[in-house]
Formats: sequence, structure tokens, C-alpha cells
Amino acid sequence: MKIQYENLDYQTDAVDAVVDLFADEFVSNVDDVGFSLSGGGHFGIVANQLLIDDDKLRHNLSAIQKRNLDRTDRKIDEQNLRDFSVEMETGTGKTYVYLKTVFALHQRYGLSKFIIIVPSVAVREGVLKTLRSTQSHFYKSFNTNLSVFAYEGESRRKISLLRDFSSSNELSILVMSIQAFNSDNNIINEDRRDDTQGKMIEFIAQTQPVLVLDEPQNMESDLSKSALNKLNAIFKLRYSATHKNLYNLVYSLSPFTAYNKGLVKKIEIASVVKEDANSFTFEIVKLDFNKQASAKIKVEVKQKTGEYIFKTLLFKLGSSVFQKTKNDKYKDLYIEKISEKGVELTGGVFYSVTEVKSADKVDIFRVQIRETIKNHFAKQKQLGTEIKVLSLFFIDKVKNYVADEGLIKQIFEAEFEALKSTSDFFKNKQAQQVHNGYFSKTGKNYKDTKGNSKSDKATYDLIMKDKERLLSFSEDTCFIFSHSALKEGWDNPNIFTICTLNETLSVMKKRQEIGRGMRLCLDKNGTRIYDSSINKLVVVPNESYQDYVSTLQTEFDESGQRGITPPSKKNRTIVKFKKQFATNDANFKILWKRIKHKTKYDVQLNSDDLVIKIVKNIDEQLEIKPPMIKIERQNLVMEGDKIQGIYSSENVGSRISKQYQIQNLTTALEVETGLTKATILRVLKGIDCLNSVFDNPQDFIRGVALIIKHTLKDELLNGIQYHEVDDCWNMSLFNDIETYEDKIVPSDKSIYDYSVFDSEGEKKFAQSLDASVNVKVFAKMPPWFVVDTPIGTYNPDWAIVWQGNEQEKLYLVRESKFVNDLQDLRESEKYKNSCAAKHFKAINADFKVVIDTQLNDLIESI
Repeated sequence: MKIQYENLDYQTDAVDAVVDLFADEFVSNVDDVGFSLSGGGHFGIVANQLLIDDDKLRHNLSAIQKRNLDRTDRKIDEQNLRDFSVEMETGTGKTYVYLKTVFALHQRYGLSKFIIIVPSVAVREGVLKTLRSTQSHFYKSFNTNLSVFAYEGESRRKISLLRDFSSSNELSILVMSIQAFNSDNNIINEDRRDDTQGKMIEFIAQTQPVLVLDEPQNMESDLSKSALNKLNAIFKLRYSATHKNLYNLVYSLSPFTAYNKGLVKKIEIASVVKEDANSFTFEIVKLDFNKQASAKIKVEVKQKTGEYIFKTLLFKLGSSVFQKTKNDKYKDLYIEKISEKGVELTGGVFYSVTEVKSADKVDIFRVQIRETIKNHFAKQKQLGTEIKVLSLFFIDKVKNYVADEGLIKQIFEAEFEALKSTSDFFKNKQAQQVHNGYFSKTGKNYKDTKGNSKSDKATYDLIMKDKERLLSFSEDTCFIFSHSALKEGWDNPNIFTICTLNETLSVMKKRQEIGRGMRLCLDKNGTRIYDSSINKLVVVPNESYQDYVSTLQTEFDESGQRGITPPSKKNRTIVKFKKQFATNDANFKILWKRIKHKTKYDVQLNSDDLVIKIVKNIDEQLEIKPPMIKIERQNLVMEGDKIQGIYSSENVGSRISKQYQIQNLTTALEVETGLTKATILRVLKGIDCLNSVFDNPQDFIRGVALIIKHTLKDELLNGIQYHEVDDCWNMSLFNDIETYEDKIVPSDKSIYDYSVFDSEGEKKFAQSLDASVNVKVFAKMPPWFVVDTPIGTYNPDWAIVWQGNEQEKLYLVRESKFVNDLQDLRESEKYKNSCAAKHFKAINADFKVVIDTQLNDLIESI
């Protein structure tokens, strides 16, 4: 197969962004002036020349930034005026773009010496592969011969290659890694006694090369910067999706833009998660020793609603796990020790930084592998014989695959054999035919890897050499296993599923992970396919969708993806309280007199009625599911600078069959609900579903506790009574408000000179009040004006004086909710609104909740 390359508009824009930097340079004959033969004393060195002064370059740079970038990204770095950055998302053809830029710069300005600096062996092999595969494509476009020189490291035989590069009068590209010249011990930095008469790096520097830095964020150390400066570049071009520093950005194709324009595959997350409330979760996410030792740990947290969620919390030495989680599972557990190896809890229980403790690991792996195979079969059926489907597994312990009894290999082969009858394409194939692994090897032994050792080179070579062969149907291999640390290990356009089988905490970033399969796919003829219904990458992680997307979002944020600029201090303003107006306006004085009174509440409950209702609700509502491994599917969408998900489906991967120790139910429910043990015993004796506790004890306790609390809340609301007390809110509490300029609208009828709003709905509502001829005065109620309720305080929205035609004035308190139906509100909102209604009734004030459909005709809702 031969990959077919195209001229794509966004790639052309990226090329032009660099080439136009030097427009109107002071030369006209490229063949004569684009390079020279001076060489600083070494005859035969061909050097670049570019006659453009800083003022002209600055002018061109400014024009290109205005053409290509948002205003916030238009910055000129005067200290590095001849360094330029191009930002391109992984999978959009970054290598192709900078190679095309090389040809375009040569054609337009006669520049002939280019050095591509790469951060690793893997990237170097990828660049050389692309150079070979694009050779005929670029020759057709530019009619120019190209000489490629690959400097592969510490070999004195390579010195002649550097001489040839320096003296070549053709367009020449030297490809080398930063490690080849960033140490005094490198051969290229040795003093030589031959005809070069000095260091070879000084010889190369006389060519005044253009430096093309691939993944420059890996070259930001002082050592790397010093080494790059020795090359005496005429200018530098920096290409990456994740720049650490942006030097004179000229073009940006962000991950969000690339994703939404269909330049890369869409993503679906098929999370394989264990749903077992009985298990103990304590997973180390990150250790930090900067100021004092701390650890970010994933734990199960009890929320105020009584529900439980998994959250990553920060713990320090001596922290109480129970105090932070409010979960009885962690009672009496403290952080006793934090070291580079892990975290020790009370009682000497140690959790390693490299291992997630899970008794269900094998079951989770099995479901992940099964889901990947099923997705692979379905995708190949969809694409038929036109496009070959590849699936990639990342593992972190090589022995789990390469050993004869390797756990992952055994599971894969068993699942493939069990499922292959469902696929016409694979039913006649053997499991051993369709999978292969690529791992680092020392002698006869495979090993775990960090992705940057010399022994990894053979792994990378295999991957790069097999890249196109794997796209052919003549090659049976279509399920590939590789090490999770090989960051650049797999990048193939026909990867449609990526499965992470991590026994340890993943060392691989999510962006690196999905980057292995983000390129748009190729058909069997090497032609790029743009159909969005085909180009979807499914990621199968063994963590929740929320955790996966949260980590991915954090990586985007940390890599400097620029989103909405937060409000700065200069955007703040003071909204003035119109004290004279509020004090003297007759309408507001009467309104305030009506609503300023405080109340207290008391509750009357009938214990027998409460127990009867709780028992009834438990029998009707409690649904206990046995522990399971679940597959949750969400389609990933990118809006603005945020990642969100659209629910797709969920299904059971497998059931977890266990016997559980039953804890003391009355004690547990007493702690969860606050009811007495006697009341709880009456409830447990009265329900018909008590035996379901054996199916899932923890789920039973939590489910029963939630129903008790909801029932109790309803009964409290029915029995709550508010009574006016001899106390009231004082108008002197009104003060000026500090807020943001974009959160206010002018107002004539408010007691403030501007109305402050929290949402677009509130803004429109305030404007409607101010414009209404019926509204005499109104106030957005301050945060200190609250009503006490059993579940916390309530702060109403608006106080309004309204008068219709020839009607008496009405003094109103209104709560605005921007929903179409009050049933869409959260339970806590409904409860507080009901309490507020009883409070205002007790003080004889008119209160009502108005919803989105009523806001434009407020009075009709009275």
C-alpha cells in the first residue's frame, strides 16, 4: 500500500503562516542569493542567507497573527524574534506540514539547509518514514530534489554524513535527536584534528541552518537551549500540539477546532467500571513533595444528599480519611506516612503508588477485552473489505502478555474464540493469527519499559516498519498489544479502538493515549476517508467516564489550551445602594415593612405514621442490584474550551458473585438517618424486602437510608409550621455591591443604580421589571436576607411593588426559576421553596415561584 497525500486547506494555511513571514525580503534571485559558499574558512560549506531586517519581520509577523489568531494570542516575543511556533493538534499532519514548509521556503527564498531536531528515537523514525513516503508527492508539487541525512548517534562513521550535509548544494534536511549534541561527550562536540579543524557542531553551524523543532516542549531545559544555540540557526520553527512556551505563534489548530471541524476522529468512551458499594476504594492518583508531602487519592465520598460518589481528594500527613469523606468505611483511618513508594494508613496498611488494589482485576480485564473484540468485529462488519480495522491494547506489565501463561493473552484468546462465530469476517481465523505484541527486549527476555531506553529502539523500529503493512488485509494481525509507557509507540490511522489494561496507575497521559488513534483512517488503496460516520475512535478504559474526561480536561488545561479569559481586577465595579431613594420612597418603605419580619419554625411528627410511610416507600421504591461490572458509553463533545459527554448507552459486562459479611443494620442506619434504633427496628421488621440485604449489603443500607431521609423530609415539610417572631431585618444592612461589569444592567426602578444578575435569565427578568409601566420599584434580595429551613437557609430572588390600571398596589416576593416545569427543580430547591411559602404566609406577604414560561407575563402568574 502507498499512502495518498492531499493538499488540504488548513495545512496550506499553516505553511503560508511561516513562508509569509519573510515576504518582501531584500533579494530577487533565489538561485544566486539564497545560499552562499563562504563557510567561514571552510571552502565548500553551503550556507543559508536571508536578508530581512527586524522591522520588516516584525511587520510581517504582526500581519500574520492578525490573519490567523484570536486577539489574546497575538504576542510578539522581542527577545526571540526569530523563533516561531505552529500549534497543531495530534493527528492533523504536523510532520507533513513542516516538510511542505521546508520545500516552500526553498522554492521562494532559496533556503537549502534545514535541521529537524526530534526529542526521541521514535519521533526520528517517524519523520524519516514520512520523508520516504512523501518524496514523490513533494517532487510533483515543487519539482525539487531532496537530500536527506539521518544522523543516528554516536558513530564516528557518521561524521562524513555531516560533511556531506554541510557541502551539499541541493535542498538538504538533516534529521537528528537533541540527545545527539546536547552533551560535551557527544562525538559531534569533540575537537577534531582532520580537515574540519574544530568541533563538528561548529562546522554545521556555519551553514546557518533553519531549525525545525519537533515537540519543542521537550527541549526547554537550559542544556537543550544552549545546545540549540550552538547551531547558529538563521531562524527556528517550533511544531507541537502541546507547547510549553509559545514563541511568536503564527498558526494555531487547537484540539477543539480540529475535533469540531472533523479533521480527526470523533471519540466515544466505553468505560468499564465496577459497581460494588461493598468494596473499599483507596487509589493513589498523585504524590507531591514540593513544600510538604501530600497525596491526591481517589476515595468514595458521602454527599450531603446521602448519596455516594468517587472523588479525588488532597490528603496530608495526619489527615483523617473519614473526616474528608464522611464515609464510615474509612472510620478511624488516618494518613500515617507519605513516601515516594506510597501511602500508609492506620494499622500499617500500605497502598503502593504503582498498584491499584482490586480483587476484581481479572473480571474487569475480561470485560474490557471482550468489549474491544466486539467493537472490532462490529466495525469491520461496517467497513467490509475496503478499510482494515486495527485495535490497540496498552498494558503495563509485559509478562501478562508474553509469558505462555500470560493473563492478558489467555483472556484475549479465550474471548476471541468465544466470540468469533458472531463475525463472518473472523469466524475462520484462529486467535493466534490475529494478535501480536510489540515490546522492548533485552537478550531473550522481554521487559517493562519507560519508553526512552536504548533497548526500546528495536520496538520502535518494528512499529514504524510494520505501520503500512498492518493496513493491508494480507496481514492477519489486527489486534496489537504494546506497552503503556511507549508514548509514541503507536500512531496508526486505522486504529478504531484503544483499550487500556492497566494493573497499575497509568503513566500515560490521556492525550497521548487517544493520540495513537486520532488520525482519519485510510482505505486499502491508501486514500484518506473523511466520512464522520466511519471515523470514530472508541476508548475502553478501566475507570469511570467522569474520571477519564476530568483527567483529559486537566491535561488540556495544563498544556496551555487557551479558553475564556477569566475576569480581571480592571473588570470589577461597584454597584451603589440608593440609600436616599430606598429610605424615602413610599412604595419601597411599605414593601420593606411587609417582608422584613423574621420567623421561627417547629415540626410536629407522628412516629407511627412515619414508620408506616417509610415501610410502604421502601417496599415500593427499593431496588437492589447485585454488584456488577458495567459498561457506560458516552460520546465526547468539545464546546468552547470544555469537554463534555453525551450519554449513549450502558449495559452489564458481568455480574460479581460474592458472599458478603453483613454489618449491624440498625447501627448503620441509625448513623445514616439520625432515627433511633427502636424506630429503625420497627421499619426493618415491617418491610417485605429484608432478604435483599444478602444480595448487596452496602447498597441495601444506602438505599434504605435514602428512602428514610426522603420520607422524613416530606413528613417534616408537611408538619412544619412557621411563626412570626419579635425580630426583623434592618434596612441598614443594605450596602454597595462589588461585582463585574458584565454582570450588571442599568436600572431606574431598582434600589441600586444597577441590577446585578447571575444568569442570562435573571438579566432579562431585571430588564423586564425595569421596563414595565406596572412596576413601581423592585429589589434583588441581598444574600443576608434568608429564611431558615431544616435543610439550610433560603434566599429569595425579588421583591416587587406592582400596580395595574386603577388597581391597588401589590407587594410581592418572587422566586424566578428558569425551567419549564417546577418538577425539573432539584429536590432541595423544591423543599426550600415550600418552606419559603410557609414563612411568607406567616408574615402575610405574597410569595410565589415563577418559571421560565411565566417570566414575560409575571402579573398573570400572581
